Amino acid sequence: MRIITNVLLLTALIMPAHTVFAAGSGTQTADNATVVKTTATPNDMIPPGYRATVIPVSGDQLVYVKKGDRIDLLVTFETVTGKKEKVTATILQNVIVLNVQKPAKIVNDGAIELLIIPNEAQYAALSAAKGKAGIIVRAPGDFDIEPMEIASFRKLFR
Repeated sequence: MRIITNVLLLTALIMPAHTVFAAGSGTQTADNATVVKTTATPNDMIPPGYRATVIPVSGDQLVYVKKGDRIDLLVTFETVTGKKEKVTATILQNVIVLNVQKPAKIVNDGAIELLIIPNEAQYAALSAAKGKAGIIVRAPGDFDIEPMEIASFRKLFR
């Protein structure tokens, strides 16, 4: 259900502020289409049952991200499981990007605004507080949710 809903939401979210519809009453363009002006605010982009959140991300990770993309949110943090080590976990998958705040210089931090459900908002907040967030941009049409194992160097070099 979430995948289908997100597809419909994505279609609505990426429509420009001036949407062109079929010919009819209203402002006419040269090709005889009607232009309907919308006065959407950022809150109008958040459908019922969803939340918007901003996550700080390093500027180099924002190079290929744009509004309407889908991303996976990862967090890298230190854990103690017998020994201190850094691990990376995929916290959220298939999340719609509402907006991207790219820094002037790639070495600086930027931010990404995400459309998520309340339960995901808790994990996003925990991730931002506990460690360093990272993102991975998904290929167009990739909506699959996969079980993910937490990554660590200890597991990598067994």
